[in-house]
Amino acid sequence: MKNERIFSWVLALLVPALAALPALVNPIEEHAVDAALFHVYRAVVFDAALADGWLYPRWVPAINGGLGGPLFQFYSPLIYALMTGFHALGLPFSLAWRAVVALSFVGASAGAFGLGLVLFRRADAALAGAALYTYSPYLLRELFERGSPQGAAIVLYPWVLWGLLALAERPSGWRLALASVAWAALILTHNAGALLALPVLALTWLFIALRSGRKGALWAGLALLGGVLLTAFFLIPFMAGRSSVQLENATDPAWASPDTSVMALSDFFQWPLVFDVGLANNTTGQTLGPLPALLLPLGLLAVPFLRRRGRADAALVGGLALWGACALWMQTSAATPVWAAVTPLGVMQYLNFRWRLLASLGLVTALAAGYLLTLAPRRRIGVLATVTVIVGVGIALPSLFPSLLTHHADVPRSPTPDDVLAFSLRTGFPDLSYFRELLPRWRTVPFSQDEAARIAASPVSNLPEGGRVLWETRRTGYLEAEIETPVPFSAAMHVLYFPGWVGYVDGEHQPLNPAEGSGYTIIDVPAGRHVVALRYEGTAAHRAGDAVSIAAALGLGVLALFWRGPRRDPVPTTYLRPRWWMAVLLVGLALLKTCWLDPHTTFLRRHSTCQSIHNAQEVDVWFGETLHLCGYAISSDRVAPGDVLSVTFYWEIPQTVDRAANSFVHLLGPFNPDTGNPVWGQEDKQMGINWWKPGKMYRDTYTFQVFPNAAPGEYLLEVGWWDPQTQQRYAPRIVGGERLSLSEWDSLIVATVRVGD
Repeated sequence: MKNERIFSWVLALLVPALAALPALVNPIEEHAVDAALFHVYRAVVFDAALADGWLYPRWVPAINGGLGGPLFQFYSPLIYALMTGFHALGLPFSLAWRAVVALSFVGASAGAFGLGLVLFRRADAALAGAALYTYSPYLLRELFERGSPQGAAIVLYPWVLWGLLALAERPSGWRLALASVAWAALILTHNAGALLALPVLALTWLFIALRSGRKGALWAGLALLGGVLLTAFFLIPFMAGRSSVQLENATDPAWASPDTSVMALSDFFQWPLVFDVGLANNTTGQTLGPLPALLLPLGLLAVPFLRRRGRADAALVGGLALWGACALWMQTSAATPVWAAVTPLGVMQYLNFRWRLLASLGLVTALAAGYLLTLAPRRRIGVLATVTVIVGVGIALPSLFPSLLTHHADVPRSPTPDDVLAFSLRTGFPDLSYFRELLPRWRTVPFSQDEAARIAASPVSNLPEGGRVLWETRRTGYLEAEIETPVPFSAAMHVLYFPGWVGYVDGEHQPLNPAEGSGYTIIDVPAGRHVVALRYEGTAAHRAGDAVSIAAALGLGVLALFWRGPRRDPVPTTYLRPRWWMAVLLVGLALLKTCWLDPHTTFLRRHSTCQSIHNAQEVDVWFGETLHLCGYAISSDRVAPGDVLSVTFYWEIPQTVDRAANSFVHLLGPFNPDTGNPVWGQEDKQMGINWWKPGKMYRDTYTFQVFPNAAPGEYLLEVGWWDPQTQQRYAPRIVGGERLSLSEWDSLIVATVRVGD
C-alpha cells in the first residue's frame, strides 16, 4: 500500500511537467501581459521595502514618479512575498516569476489529486481530474497568456476544498489551522480570485452538511472564518481605504466593463487555437475547449445515479454543473441586462471582466469527470481514466508554447527600483496598475519624466526664494529633511498624501493636507531652520487588522498544538499499482517536447503571412501611412437581431509608431432612433499600436451584439481608426481586395451582413 501511495503521488506531481518545464525554460515573463507590465516590477518594489525593514509594506516609494503609493494595501501581496523568497535564494526576479508559474502548475495537480482522493477514493479517477484541472484552458490562459496571480489563486481552489473536507471528516486543531491557512492564502494571493471561489465554496459547504452533518458544516464554517480573520491585516485596511484610491477607474473603459463584452457559447467550446508564428499576438484563452460542453450535461445526467450513493455527492455534482452552466450563460448577450444592473455595484470594480466568472470552471469539469469515472464498471475505470488524462493533456498541447505568445516587453533579469520607476513612467502605468485604480484620489494630473526628475532632486516642491534643504533622508515609509526658510510656508512635500502618513516639525506633530491636483502632502513649516519628517504610521484600520490577524494566528496555533481531535480509522482508498515506466515516460515526453519539439519543429503550428492568412480573406488596405490591413474574417454573413457578430482583422505596421490609436467597428443600416445614427451594433477599442513591432501581424477581434430591434435587411460592416490626440481619422486607401469600398466618414466597408430571422 505504501509503494502504491507513493507511486500515485509521483504521477500526480509529474503530470504537470509538460506545462511546468516550458514555464521554467522560456521567458514567459515577457510574453504574459500582466507579468511583463506589472508583476515582476511589483516584486522588485516589494523586496526593496522589505530591505528597509517592512515585513508587510503597505506603502512603497518607487512608483508614481517617486511619490510612492499604497500598492500592497489594495493588491494581495502573497505572490510578491513568494517571489522575494525565491530572489533571496539567488534567483533573479524574472526567474522568480517563472518559478512561481511552474510551482503553480505542480500545485494545481497536487491539490486536485488530493481533493479527488477525498471525494472519489480512487487514485485513477483523482489523477484524471488532476490532469483536466492542470491543463484547463482558463488556468493556462491566466498563467501563460495573462501572467496573473489570479492563476495562482485558482490553483489554490482544490487545496481549500481539500482542507475543508479533511477537517469535516476528522476534526482536529491542526486540520482546522491548515484549512484556515489555505483559505487565507487564497485571499492573500488574489482577492478577486477568492471572491470568485465563493459559489464553489458554498456548494462544498452544502456537501459537507449533507455528508458530515451539522458538526462537519460548523467546523468548515469556522475554518472559513479563521481564514478571513488571518487576513484581517489586509482586508480591514482594504475596505476602509477603498474611497481613498480611484478604484472606479477599473470599469471606466468600455472594453473593461462587464456589461459590454459578450461571447457566443459556440466560441467557448472550440478546440484551442494552434499557434501561428506569423502573428505577434497569438492567444490561447478565448476557448474553454470541448470538454465542458460534454462534461457539464453529463454531470447533470449523472445526478440520479449518484443519488443512489448519497444525497451529498448528487448535490455537489448537480450544483457544480448548474453553476458551470450559469457561469457560461453569464458570458452571453442574454445576460447583458443582468450585468448592466449589477455593474454599478462596487463589487464590479474587482470583477470588471465578465469572463472572470469562468475561474472555477476547470475545477467543475475536473470533478464532474472524476465522479463520472466512478460510475463506470470497476474494471473499466483505470482504462477510462488513462484515456481522460491523454485527451485532457492532448487538447491542451496547442496552448503549451508560451514563447509564441505576444512579446509585450523586455524584462531585465534583475531590475532595480530605479528601473521600475523609469518603466512605469515610460509605459504610462505610474502606479503599476492598468487603469490607475490604485492611485490616491487626490492625484488628478498626469505624471511626467520632468516631474520625476524634480521629485528625485528635492524632497519639497515649493521652497520659498532664499530657502534651502540642508539634508534629507528618504526610504520606505519615511521622509525627513532639514529645511531653512526665510518665511513661513506650507511645504508641498514629495510624498503622495494618503491616510496613514503623519507629519512632524522638530518632533512636534503637525497636521497634513493634500495639494490639489498634484496630491503632494502639505505641512506648515515656520520661518527658520526646522527638521520636517513624514512617517507612514498607518491608521486605526491598520492597527485593528493587525491585532485581529495576530489573535487569530495565536488561537489557531494553540488549537493545532493542543487539540488532537478524535481518532478515526482512515477511509479505504484505492491507489495505483506501481508501474515506474509510466513516470519515466512522462519525464521523457516533457523533456522531448521542451528540448526538441518546441525549438526545432513546426508541430502544432502554422505560419501565416500578409499574403496568405489562415482562415481569412486577404486584402491590401492602408489606413494613412501607419496601419496596413492584410485580411479579415467574419463569424457569419447572416445574423438574427440580438445575435452576437464577430469580425477579426489582421494588421501590420511598416515601422514603429510613437502613440496609441483608437479603432472601431460599426454595423450600419437605416437610421436608428435609439442611437441617433445608422449604427446597429459596434465595438470601440483603445489600441496600443505603439507597442506593436514591424515584421509581425496582429490579430484584432471585435465582438458585439446586433441590436435586438434591428429590421431585416442588408447591413454594412465598417472599420476605422482615429488619433485620440488630433481627433482625426486615418483615411483608408484600397490597394487590393474584393467587395471593399470607402465610406464618406473615412472608414472602410469590408462586407455586407444580412440581418433577418
